[in-house]
Amino acid sequence: MIKKLIGILVLLVTVLAFGLHHFSQPKNIFDEMYFEMKENNLGENNFYKIKDVDIKNYKIFDKDMNETDKFEPTISYPNYYLDDYNPNLHLSFDLYQKNKGIRMTFEKRINSKVTVVFNVYYSEREKILDKTLRLNLANTDKYIDDQSKVKTYLTKFGITASDLDKHYNEIVNQKVLKDWCSIYDSKSSPKDYGDVTVKTEWENW
Repeated sequence: MIKKLIGILVLLVTVLAFGLHHFSQPKNIFDEMYFEMKENNLGENNFYKIKDVDIKNYKIFDKDMNETDKFEPTISYPNYYLDDYNPNLHLSFDLYQKNKGIRMTFEKRINSKVTVVFNVYYSEREKILDKTLRLNLANTDKYIDDQSKVKTYLTKFGITASDLDKHYNEIVNQKVLKDWCSIYDSKSSPKDYGDVTVKTEWENW
């Protein structure tokens, strides 16, 4: 009887260990990036293998946190990776905030007065990649993020949903994710993210 109980206990522990291991495994390419940074954000992580990127850790000061020695890393790509009309590519990792995930921001200048800012956020908990836009207006602290107004403004300049998809692909897929796959043995790819839901603000424009 005791041997039988021990056998059942061992089986339950094995199943539990397998379940925890499976649950903790990256489900998509953004999970891979998130967990790599979370586990090694203060050490020599894989992101340092990307040529010329600037990696900085910013200390968090949050009155709601019990611990204050927490750091959120940011990766900045040099503008010569892109061009004058597509600058300011940054990745920031929310490792300790309430909403944990990865934020990617980059720009597309329409003209000297207006810049489209792409804000792409991956939620590690929900497994959702949310792609939104806003317009920055030069020489002011104003911006436009109302979807209908952004759509109207871009239509006036002849910028279509296809143009936005193309720019997203050039920056996220062909630069950020391609770089990631060059330094990490990914199970996903820039063409196949893995198990993730993608929401695109401009999808039906």
